[in-house]
Amino acid sequence: MRTSPRAATGALVLDLIRTLGTVSRVELADRSGLTAATITHVVRDLIGEGLVHEVGRVTGGVGSPRRLLELDAGAWFAVGVQLDRSASSVVVTDFAGRRVASTAVRGVGRGAPDDTLPVLARHIDLLLAGAGLPRDRVLGVGLVTHGPQDRAAGAVLTGQPTPEWRDYPLTATLSRLLGLPVLLENDATAAAVGEQWVGALDVDTFGVLYMATGVGGGVIAGAEVYRGGTANPVEIGHVPVDPAGPACACGSRGCVEVLAGPGAVVGTALGDPALAGRLGLAGGADAVLADFQRVARAAVAGDAACEALLAASARHLGTAAVTLMNLFDVDTVVLAGPAFGVAGPLYVAGVQEVVDAGALARLLRPVRVRLSRDVRVSAAVGGALVVLRSPLGRPGAVPTALDPVPGVVSAEAVPRLAPASAPAPVPAPAPAADPAPAAAAAVPALPA
Repeated sequence: MRTSPRAATGALVLDLIRTLGTVSRVELADRSGLTAATITHVVRDLIGEGLVHEVGRVTGGVGSPRRLLELDAGAWFAVGVQLDRSASSVVVTDFAGRRVASTAVRGVGRGAPDDTLPVLARHIDLLLAGAGLPRDRVLGVGLVTHGPQDRAAGAVLTGQPTPEWRDYPLTATLSRLLGLPVLLENDATAAAVGEQWVGALDVDTFGVLYMATGVGGGVIAGAEVYRGGTANPVEIGHVPVDPAGPACACGSRGCVEVLAGPGAVVGTALGDPALAGRLGLAGGADAVLADFQRVARAAVAGDAACEALLAASARHLGTAAVTLMNLFDVDTVVLAGPAFGVAGPLYVAGVQEVVDAGALARLLRPVRVRLSRDVRVSAAVGGALVVLRSPLGRPGAVPTALDPVPGVVSAEAVPRLAPASAPAPVPAPAPAADPAPAAAAAVPALPA
């Protein structure tokens, strides 16, 4: 279904103000291509809704001083959750998209959704309470998971990490638990959105290679998210690059994920008992990311065997990056995701070497591989930004049948729940790798 022109125009203006920070009406008209009259009407509405305010004037040039606009950053907040088998994270951003609170939480493991989602809701409740944020000022939650997904139904279409997750109503269940609207988003797409907002790129078209437990991809084209026909685009992890390679869960052989992903690296390391013992690898599907980080730390410290493992992984990711660049005509690829948290610079160097040799864009312009600025939580930040950029991000506007939000249970469809009282003392979660200003209270771990 299409979005109404009025809603689309308001969303565009909010996006521009969020991106530019402080801006005049004249600049908004120049950047958006909208007429001055349209900008005047839209800005008047946004000010009336309490989303934008004037912050001063700038003089210079001909004519009256220009009145400057900013978002009211404290007007609303959004939550982003990156849910992964091995490690997860929760962030809260203000209305301007700035991270104000975050926490790292244990991964899903082999927990069933009926057990996992109530604990996840508890993490969110206590993070909001610990940050002192009014619950009625939270617009919603962006739930970020692996794909493929049915965003309209709010469900994943694969039985990972266990069969119970396939077609489970994730957004509806979490929405009922929290009393908040919930969006579903692909982790790599969310990371691309997050990088677009918090990164330091000088281009509006770029690709993302996202690596957590698995490998995914995303593309921003002309500052817009590329979604394809079913919102499951750029599954670069499931592009076969070696027909004689190992079998992949998707049904193909030699996919990027089974050659380059953390599972491939750890599997090779476990095949060398001396190396596995020296690194203290735990083994098992639920420990893949933790074991991968042990390999990565050793590689960074100069362990030759571990350096060789990551170099092989980086070469395969380089092939994925070349594929992404050649398919979408991009000259910049960003590496994002918690797997790059330790050895990101090693991967950048390895992928860049392959890209320099094979990306066709190099014939016309420099090709670049960059590390995300918020590498561990870029997907969670992107999840919150997806909420801010959706119709939920315009709470003062009257929703219509033209403005559906895929994967959302609306605020009207779920009860508003007051935050529950604090539970009995339990072990605190692992600290966030890049802590935000507000710390989370102690919360229970997600079930293994």
